[in-house]
Amino acid sequence: MSLAAALLLLFSMGIVAAIVLFFVAPERLPTFGSLDLDRLLPELAVPQAFAPEEALPTLVAAIELPTQTPTPTEPPLDPTWTPLPVGPSATPLPFSTLKPSVTPSPLPTFPTKTPTPTYTPTATNTPTATPLGPTATPSPTRSAYIFTKTDNSPFYLQNHANNAGCGWLGIAGEVLDLNRNPVAFGSYRVHVWGSGLDERVLVGSAPDYGPSGWEQFVFDTPVMRDYNVQLESPSGTAVSQIYRVQTRPNCDENLLQLNFVQNH
Repeated sequence: MSLAAALLLLFSMGIVAAIVLFFVAPERLPTFGSLDLDRLLPELAVPQAFAPEEALPTLVAAIELPTQTPTPTEPPLDPTWTPLPVGPSATPLPFSTLKPSVTPSPLPTFPTKTPTPTYTPTATNTPTATPLGPTATPSPTRSAYIFTKTDNSPFYLQNHANNAGCGWLGIAGEVLDLNRNPVAFGSYRVHVWGSGLDERVLVGSAPDYGPSGWEQFVFDTPVMRDYNVQLESPSGTAVSQIYRVQTRPNCDENLLQLNFVQNH
């Protein structure tokens, strides 16, 4: 009985394994037609304990299951792809054509304005004071005028020609010819102007400075002022250049002396 029970257990396990294999991998199951039950099930030895007349239990034949058609594992192929119809190709737009550039018209050329020349005044000669000393001889170089100032002119002295003392300021001098002799009375006149003054005095009218002396009062106290001095003919023709002189605010120098000498 133990052997029969063992065989039955093995058989049951085989059935269970076949069922599991059926669901897991049915393609690996053998067909029942090819099974040889005689070879699978060996003959059972009948134990001696049983009586010969007792019939062995009839084994029920295994149920023959229908053959399982294996299911293909590969996925079905997709249907053939049909390309969509190609639409009409787009017509390229024409490129923009640049407009021709505008050529500017040349501007009219106007003549250049010529600037008007500016008048430049000629500077006058400003005399410079020279140290006191003897009267110099006439310069050998001829001047544009027949009279020039002496080399030591102008020079400054204290007022000695009148009794006004320091309450007087004036310009004076004398006029000499080519031989350094005094010219005749009234043969020339001296023009003095500037700082609000404009006067003419005759040569020889102030003998305190010599026979051809002249004098012009300019102010009643010593001050620093600028004046112009020029020798003229009796008719007013200039016979010397213009000399610009300056008085001094000093009682010891309130007389400015300017002498003229003939040059040629």
